[in-house]
Amino acid sequence: MPFRSNYINILWVVSAIMCFICASGSVSLAQTQNGSVELNGDTVEYSVDGNTVIARGNVEIKHGTTTLIADEVEFNRNTQIAYAVGDVILTTDSGEISGDKIVFNFETMKGEFNDAHFMSHPYYGYARKVKRVDDNHLILENGYITTSDYDKPEYRITSKKIDVYPNDKLVAKHVKVRVGDVPILYSPWYRHSLKDQEPRFVFVPGHDSDWGGFLLSTFNHRFNDNVKIALHADYRERLGIGGGADVVYESEDWGKGLLRTYYTGEEDENESPARKRDRHKVEWRHKWQVDEKTTAIWQYYKLSDSTFLKDYFEHEHEDDSNPNSFITITRGLPKGVLSFRADVRVNRFEDKVERLPEVKYTLNNQEIFDTGVYIKNTTTYSNLFEKKISPSDSHLKTHRVDTDSEMSYPTKISFLEFKPFVGGRVQYYSHALSDADDNSFRGIFRTGASVSTKFYRIFKVNHGLFGEDVSKMRHIVTPSIDYLFQDDPTFSNDKINQFDSLDSHTNANRVALSLENKLQIKRGEKTVELVRAVVGVPFEFKQHPGAGGFDVITTDVDLRPVDWLSFYFDSKYDPHDRELDTANFDMYINGRRWKLGIGRRYSRLADDQITAEFNYRINSKWLFKAYERFDIESGRMKDQNYLLRRDLHSWEMDINFRDSRADGQQLLMAFRLKAFPEIGFDFGSTFSERRNDSLE
Repeated sequence: MPFRSNYINILWVVSAIMCFICASGSVSLAQTQNGSVELNGDTVEYSVDGNTVIARGNVEIKHGTTTLIADEVEFNRNTQIAYAVGDVILTTDSGEISGDKIVFNFETMKGEFNDAHFMSHPYYGYARKVKRVDDNHLILENGYITTSDYDKPEYRITSKKIDVYPNDKLVAKHVKVRVGDVPILYSPWYRHSLKDQEPRFVFVPGHDSDWGGFLLSTFNHRFNDNVKIALHADYRERLGIGGGADVVYESEDWGKGLLRTYYTGEEDENESPARKRDRHKVEWRHKWQVDEKTTAIWQYYKLSDSTFLKDYFEHEHEDDSNPNSFITITRGLPKGVLSFRADVRVNRFEDKVERLPEVKYTLNNQEIFDTGVYIKNTTTYSNLFEKKISPSDSHLKTHRVDTDSEMSYPTKISFLEFKPFVGGRVQYYSHALSDADDNSFRGIFRTGASVSTKFYRIFKVNHGLFGEDVSKMRHIVTPSIDYLFQDDPTFSNDKINQFDSLDSHTNANRVALSLENKLQIKRGEKTVELVRAVVGVPFEFKQHPGAGGFDVITTDVDLRPVDWLSFYFDSKYDPHDRELDTANFDMYINGRRWKLGIGRRYSRLADDQITAEFNYRINSKWLFKAYERFDIESGRMKDQNYLLRRDLHSWEMDINFRDSRADGQQLLMAFRLKAFPEIGFDFGSTFSERRNDSLE
């Protein structure tokens, strides 16, 4: 009996042990509404009832696009809850959370993490407790958020509670911005959109020769997915205070647009006595896709005076110094395009041509039945009114109808692509040179043809080319000839008020010759052009008033023998004067840690300059750039730029020195967040007094 009793006890113990099965490899844990839960681990153990699974060593749980990695995981099949410890990493579509201990529900996709870090590019954060409410909501308690991935970030935004909505927004209260351990800014409420790479506040201090010391500040705020605003508050030492608002909006039914305003009560201390005046701008642009075939675009641009953009918004002035106010509506039709346009003068200090309205119909190139003959036409009606600068009362006006038609017969003759055409335009003016009712018609006849072909030959290369293993090379030659004859208008341009380019036409009788050469090779599956050279020249036949013979010869050459070396050249040569009008040359060499660019800019009527650019990566932290522009004729350096860049991990620091004969010297220091390269904090001083020997 004792032996039997001991035997039964041993069997009981063995049975209990056997009921806890050990395994390894991949195991299917459960099936949820979003798919199965799969587990991998070095060892996998099941409880007696099979409801609890314990995995140890390189544990990985996958559920759809969610992955949990840990040293040890206990998973309950009934509750779908995983208890993970040891180097835990949870990866989802919205980012990554890591810590030493995590509790996560694979059914609800909710979890709670202690002493956890999270990453959702370009943002990083830490919190004593992180709660995952769902795929689109995290709560950070007693934590921070930053764009630095250092364990001790250079700067961070801290709060007792931060609500993170990945790919949407951050919301927090009682926020402190810290640099190191030093708090530099406090806000009772903070909201930041993760859809825009724009910080909430932007400050740009500096010094300018016209403004003096200045501070430009911007506050960015997104109300919702459809509306965001930027508020500007600026101070300029010599001009005073200014500000405005930019609103970007979008509507599913009415399109999208941009509204910009700016105002300053300027006090110009550059003048004696100081002059006070109100200066402003209002800009409104909108685009509306009415339906699949109809688009409407309008722009309203109001300025207080002619120099406002140049004085306050120099980049906008360089892009367009004379912006228009207009509306256009375009409608796609089965065989063409119908458009409506209206231009109105808003700024009385400008000369403008108003179109009230202009209607245009363009008939696309259409074949006439099956004849092989094609026709195209553009007909434009314009009610034109030219207004001179106020207070002048001298205005010009006319109703104009312009119709331009052309018929062509593209065909192939042997190996030649041949396209003859005939066409012309008829124009009607209700007023010509005076306000009298002098209806006028004029016609312009033209004809011509184009001929082109293409030859190519493949050469076998028995040796390497420029260090590359090349076995074949293709040479393509494309000559073309275009002939145009255009007769004099039935009455000349000097008998018509000139509103735009449609009013200016001259006779023509010329042949344009062009020859294109290409050399191509294969680099892997990609076709690469080693050389592309195009030479063109028009030949003018005897005509009045132009001189006959060959006109300006143009050359354009692009040479790229290898990836690290490239050459560019273009020129214009005038055979009448036997002079080179322009010539431009550029060479670029790319090394492993450096880049070198050398160029020359020649213009017979302007100047002759040499440019040089050099970039050198000193190490992983430092970069040096230099740019110089030298005038050959005067023997003087026109412009020098030197930049030293330091990588500060989350930030980049630039120290830039510029010496220009036109603008003097400038020293600028700029800090930029890498996550937002377009935004910077600049600290600079400008010394724009010209040198005594400057003749510019």
